[in-house]
Amino acid sequence: MNRPRSARSGLRLILVAAVIAITAVFCAERGPVLAQTAKPAADHGKSQHPKKTEAPQVNLDDAAGRSTAVLSHLNAVLRFYRDAEAPIQKVGEPSDLVYRNQVVAQATQIADFAFQAAKEEAALQGHGQAGSAAPTSKLQQTRTTVEQRITALKTRHADLEKAVAAAPAKKRAALEQQLEQVDGELELQSAMSDALGRIAGMADLTNDTGFSAQVGQLEHSAPGVTEKKSTVVAPTLQNFNASRNAGVSSQAIVLFELLKTRGGIDNLEKEAERLHKQALDVRAPLVTLLKKTLAEGQALSQTAAAPSAGSQGAASATPKPGGGTAAPDSARASFDELTARFKALSSAAVPMSQEMLTLEQAQATLQAWRTAVNDEYKLILASLLTRVVAIAIALLVIFGLGDVWRRAAKRYVHDIRRRRQLLVIRRLLTGFVTGLVLIFGFVTQFSSLATFAGFITAGIAVGLQTILLSVAAYFFIIGRYGIKVGDRITIGAVSGDVVEVGIVRFYVMEMAGGGTDLYATGRVAVFSNAVLFQAGTPLFKQMPGTQYAWHELTVKLSQEADYRPAVQEIVKALQGVYEGYRPQIERQHKNLELWMDSSLDAPGIQSNLLLVDGGLQFWVRFPVVIRQAAAVDEKMTEVLLELIAKDPKVKAAVSGYPVIKPTVKG
Repeated sequence: MNRPRSARSGLRLILVAAVIAITAVFCAERGPVLAQTAKPAADHGKSQHPKKTEAPQVNLDDAAGRSTAVLSHLNAVLRFYRDAEAPIQKVGEPSDLVYRNQVVAQATQIADFAFQAAKEEAALQGHGQAGSAAPTSKLQQTRTTVEQRITALKTRHADLEKAVAAAPAKKRAALEQQLEQVDGELELQSAMSDALGRIAGMADLTNDTGFSAQVGQLEHSAPGVTEKKSTVVAPTLQNFNASRNAGVSSQAIVLFELLKTRGGIDNLEKEAERLHKQALDVRAPLVTLLKKTLAEGQALSQTAAAPSAGSQGAASATPKPGGGTAAPDSARASFDELTARFKALSSAAVPMSQEMLTLEQAQATLQAWRTAVNDEYKLILASLLTRVVAIAIALLVIFGLGDVWRRAAKRYVHDIRRRRQLLVIRRLLTGFVTGLVLIFGFVTQFSSLATFAGFITAGIAVGLQTILLSVAAYFFIIGRYGIKVGDRITIGAVSGDVVEVGIVRFYVMEMAGGGTDLYATGRVAVFSNAVLFQAGTPLFKQMPGTQYAWHELTVKLSQEADYRPAVQEIVKALQGVYEGYRPQIERQHKNLELWMDSSLDAPGIQSNLLLVDGGLQFWVRFPVVIRQAAAVDEKMTEVLLELIAKDPKVKAAVSGYPVIKPTVKG
């Protein structure tokens, strides 16, 4: 058993040495092959009928600059492809979606043709391919040989195991030794296969550099190009017809969206135009080489068809594709070389031409799309202008009717209170109708508007309680028993004349004074209309249509004299003064009856005898015009004093000076 173990150790040493040798051979072979990249592929003059020709390397001026130009063009193509995929329209007709899908499909075709041309360009230039072909081919052959050897060793191992099991004892030792050797070699071949696989993987990674690798990386960065379909789902467009019937705000939004769409289409069209020019510049060198190759082929054909210039039977000289002449036996090789070169050049130029044709089709599609968007823009603009003009006309009609209402109220309504009420109603009605016109003109989504209005109303109701209460009280203030400018009112501890009534508050010119003599203090008291709903702050005013108040006269009578003649004379004197302004009081009383539509007791002088504080007192109550109250009281006082001075009976019956005061202050 020691012998097989030593054999196995030897095999392991051989394994390590083989792996090192394979790595060294790979590295040594790769350098010279990479250095031979720019050499001709084959010498066609050695064989008249070659079995297979490799793709020729064409000498393009400044190959590095050429690669940069192609990669720049590919990047521009990818930008155009991604811009075409991006959704640029939100509102439109179904035809707009068809245009968008056509542009995306054409952009995909453009990218596909551009990458086809770039791959052929990489093969044409031979960057990174000729240098890697030789080592990769040799590695693959070695791996194939090793795999075949491993298969054979496994078969041999199975046969030996069967032979060992069936062999007699004398022959079993030799068979077991052979089995050990087969196991060792199988282990060696397996290790070599693993090492070769790793080296091949390193070679593949090393080969993925250069122009061809960059083209592949760019192609894989756009999955839609490799799959030849768009990776972005087309957006759902809003209904254009619904937008035409929308409000001003919605139509304005649609109008700006269409402007944005038109700008996006213009940008795509400019990109397509730049790509077309760039593709034309990239294709120009290939077209030049194709023309040169065709010219060489025509010259070669003419030379081959010309009669022999030398002796009869001698082979005529044939020009070589690169210049000079070739022997007659190499004419076929020259034609084959020109054919291979033409195929290589056309393989790169034809996809570029297809790309240019597709770019022209994409430009036509974009122009048609832009025309459709322009038509939609014009329709929306016309609808928007029509709606704005209609709103303006409606507002002019409303304001015109309001002005007619105002002029009619001032001209035909002479009652100041009624006129003010009509003007207030005019303002409210005009504002309400104007609001309706603006709402229906600018807003169409009433479902969302109702929700929004609900939240707004709740917030207003909480935050503006006092103001809302004042607005509600305004309609009670201007009502049947309300107040108007000029009314004498008493609210709380303030008495005065109303100078203005607003929607939220009213203003009162404060009056002060003692007895019947009230005068303006120079101050204006401001009250919120909501005070009308406050139980602790009562508001007092004159009856509608009346401007008179009640004053009273009290005279103490002597118990020792006859008071009857004195009382009659006093009433007669007061009646004389009252007759001077009685028509005004009666006219106001009639207005009050007409307003209330009922009959009331007519105002006049009222008198009574009273026992007050153990004495006899004469009490007289008489109406006075509020604006003339002081003058009337003064006249009453003068008449009474004159009567007491001249009439002895009255003087004897009166025990003190009379007292005149208002029944209610203010």
